[in-house]
Amino acid sequence: MALRLSFTLDSALAERIDQFAKKQELDRNEAVLLLIEHGLDQAADAGVVEPIRDRDFKKEARMQKNIDSITGGLDDLRKEVRSMHHLLNLSLNAEKKTPRRGLFK
Repeated sequence: MALRLSFTLDSALAERIDQFAKKQELDRNEAVLLLIEHGLDQAADAGVVEPIRDRDFKKEARMQKNIDSITGGLDDLRKEVRSMHHLLNLSLNAEKKTPRRGLFK
């Protein structure tokens, strides 16, 4: 599961990241992740931290698209269930009303 983080960079470092992203044809987020992962790889080679798994941005993008599709399908299903519930309530209420018997029909 992905975790959203927020941090502040000075403008010079942000510019270096943007230049790196442009040269690598990545968006800024992918570039930051790539730089962090490579930094961690170097730290792992130095024995400072454990190595990390490889990241596949396209795979993650597909997974997010699938999650969005499932979420949309669930929203449609929820609307359909609400409609059916409403129709069933109307039907039950109509059955409960009995016609009047008497002199005036």
